[in-house]
Amino acid sequence: MLTAISPAHLQPGQMVDGWRVVRLLGSGTYGAVYLVEKDGQRFAMKIAMHRASSGDAEQADARLMREMVCLVQVSGHPNIVRVHAHGRWPDVTKGWIYVVLDYVEGYTLGEWVEQMHPTAREVVRVFVKLAAALAHLHERGVFHRDLKLGNILVRASDGEPFILDFSAGDYTLAPELTDTPLPPGTRRYRSPEASRFLRDHGDEHGARYEFKATDDVYALGICLYDVLTNAQPASEPPRVLVGGQWPPPAPHTVNPRVPEPLSTAALHFIARQPEKRAPTAEVMRRELDALLPQQGTEWVVPLHVPAPHLQLAPPAPEEELQVAPRPPRRRWAVAIAAVALVMAALAGHALLRPSAPPVAHSPEARGSATPSITRDAGFGAVAATSPPAPAASSPGVALPPPAPVQKESPPVKRAPPPMSLPSDSTAMKPRVPASRPSWPPSPWATFLKTCAGATAAAALQLGCPGAQVRPEPADCPAEARDVMFNWERKDGLLLRPGYSVALTVDRNQPGAQMDSRGEGVHSDGPVTGLVLYSSHKGMPAGTLLSGYLWTGGEVAVGRYTEAQLPDGRTVPVCVVLGKKGYVEKGDDSKPGAVRIPRTFPAYAVERWP
Repeated sequence: MLTAISPAHLQPGQMVDGWRVVRLLGSGTYGAVYLVEKDGQRFAMKIAMHRASSGDAEQADARLMREMVCLVQVSGHPNIVRVHAHGRWPDVTKGWIYVVLDYVEGYTLGEWVEQMHPTAREVVRVFVKLAAALAHLHERGVFHRDLKLGNILVRASDGEPFILDFSAGDYTLAPELTDTPLPPGTRRYRSPEASRFLRDHGDEHGARYEFKATDDVYALGICLYDVLTNAQPASEPPRVLVGGQWPPPAPHTVNPRVPEPLSTAALHFIARQPEKRAPTAEVMRRELDALLPQQGTEWVVPLHVPAPHLQLAPPAPEEELQVAPRPPRRRWAVAIAAVALVMAALAGHALLRPSAPPVAHSPEARGSATPSITRDAGFGAVAATSPPAPAASSPGVALPPPAPVQKESPPVKRAPPPMSLPSDSTAMKPRVPASRPSWPPSPWATFLKTCAGATAAAALQLGCPGAQVRPEPADCPAEARDVMFNWERKDGLLLRPGYSVALTVDRNQPGAQMDSRGEGVHSDGPVTGLVLYSSHKGMPAGTLLSGYLWTGGEVAVGRYTEAQLPDGRTVPVCVVLGKKGYVEKGDDSKPGAVRIPRTFPAYAVERWP
């Protein structure tokens, strides 16, 4: 029976104590979240991945129990998700603990900004309610400790906001669940005083930071700052790395559409010194509520101008754009550049020797992703992420005219992912004995050798992974999309975009580099992922995924382009680490030694984010 293996293997139609499973919403190291039905109503069911008696090193069982206790203590507020039931299954004493919560259909706060283009007044209205909910928490001795854009939902039907995912929450007199100086949380939203404590006392045995109401106020203030300054906070990096300079730029200087009174209030909530910050969430609520009567056009127009998602070139088929006639001088220039690139690539391929990492080029501005509207009340605990470092447009983009939106790359940059390249000549690489099949596949390794020998410019044009701090967005190759998502193919994987699995990032990660928090130490390079838990027959547990990990910038980016299935088949895929295509780095990360969870959710995608 699959449920004896993992809670992530529940199938649609299965019953859990009277709740009918509809589908898996997400899964991770600590738990799985399902959409369930009972008596015609839909709910979100969160199930801990480990049982209390199963050597639960990460204490997933205890964390879910604490989340339930926190929610019970703050029940009754209209902007906090509610607990409807809990229990253990299939055994009432030794089974997996589950909690049934509200199922909220809507947007994360970041997606709401991208999709709905709210006005300043609408943003204030939402944050007044969020601050009131936060004050309700604190009055009952509960701290959220992981407030961020992804842990706040805005209901699609009426625009009501909800605070969810209390998996990092805490309450008065609760026992310690971690042995680290700081509580679980997301680095961008961590208060300056918490960061100072980690710097000053991080090496002291038994040092524990005392979380306060002003820490939650700061985190909610950062959410407001990002909403005001970033038109696409769910799919674009933050425009300002708060903490890099103090005070950070006022929101109205980053985005002139922000009314100055609202800009001033946002800075007050994220003041560097806690004594200069709003001391409580109730004070925060009052300050925001006082802005609602403000009059003026700046309060009733969208805070951000909706950016077009289409390319800047005139409407025409892509093929026509690529073969459109150019002036003779430009044609000669392109031909010379192409010859130079090919010669550089061939020279590097012939050398086949290790070389220093290529000079990093700024990645292309990321394309807008269309987020899913459906979210559940507990998904943030499964796939929590934070925005990556800012990205800038690459040089050499030839499309006219200049504009503050993404420019399309010229056709030469549209190199296919490494796994779709044809195999190199056997004369250019050692022959592998037939009795020792290689994994990752040899085309991947040969392509990386070619990249290592090429110049930085040639590597960029070839699409080499090491040529950029972060790879640019691109469509998943048609062959991979067909294998993954075409349900009419008998040999297809029968997946849908967004399907997730729990993945070991790299099965070859040396055990000596692991620490007690379950993090591995990584640098840029190829990785071979191993599917640990999956509810999909097309990509079952035991599947190997060949990919590459980029660790430059504020986050780590992982892409997997080929899958070796347990039945021996090898197929092209497009799978990314994290729902948004990246993983937040651990606190102790250093260049070339980046700490990320050893196991993380991975998602099948139609387009590389």
